[in-house]
Amino acid sequence: MWRKPLLGILIATMVGLGVYAQGVIINEVAWAGTASNTSDEWIELYNPTDSAVDLSGWSLTFGDVVIDLGEAASTIVESDGYLLLERTDDNTVSDVPADLIYTGSLSNSGMVLNLLDQTGAVVDTANAGVESGWAAGSAKEGETQYATMERIDPTGPDVASNWASNNGLITCGHDAAGEPINGTPRAKNSATIAWETAPTVTLNGPFEGQAASGSLVIAWQAQDPDSGEDDSLQVDIYISADGGDTFSLLVSGLVGDSYVWDTTASANGDQYVLKVTVKDADGNIGEAMSPIFTIAN
Repeated sequence: MWRKPLLGILIATMVGLGVYAQGVIINEVAWAGTASNTSDEWIELYNPTDSAVDLSGWSLTFGDVVIDLGEAASTIVESDGYLLLERTDDNTVSDVPADLIYTGSLSNSGMVLNLLDQTGAVVDTANAGVESGWAAGSAKEGETQYATMERIDPTGPDVASNWASNNGLITCGHDAAGEPINGTPRAKNSATIAWETAPTVTLNGPFEGQAASGSLVIAWQAQDPDSGEDDSLQVDIYISADGGDTFSLLVSGLVGDSYVWDTTASANGDQYVLKVTVKDADGNIGEAMSPIFTIAN
């Protein structure tokens, strides 16, 4: 059996080194509850591996709460499978059965969740890379109210950039009052779907330290993974003269793979950055940024 002081040291050490997702992960956190009841919190684990994982002896911790995952209705999480934990009762997500009922609350001011295997080793964390608050998700005041915090890349690390709020469009399940939940309990995250289907773009220059003058050809390669219709992507180009701190629109609504920019219309400087965004027919956006370059006319 592990002892709590040793566990605390282990968690602190692992979080300090940066914990990357391996095996079963913490995939979604409804830290603000639901519109029906702010205490109706829930947490979802996901197995992105090719093999089933037995969670016997595993635990999920946050604050002073320790949840024994061995008490789940089934401790086996199949490949591409989920384990849903609902707080207090099974009516938190009224139409999706819980695998485990737990007690203990998540603070709206943020906290770190730790997933530990049967040896007490930290397998995954959630929200460890955030100084205060939550990496994503929202309460009543959010643009999408009571949106869950969703992991974007299920095999990626627990860093703030790998979490996003449920978009309020791709949802499933209902709360205790029968209203739709802005989350995806026991289903693929809206953030993951957007990430998998968002177009990608690669800039072919300008290059780091390049001194541009006169007409500069901005060239890129863009792909839309879900439609394959790369020629229909809408391209916008933004320019920054302060190293990427602020951007202004250079040109919008382009179709194709290049644009000729007259640099003489811009002041000379050595802190220029270009950003190219591509948007598909579904509104998914991908972007690429150039390194810092110079305009010297």
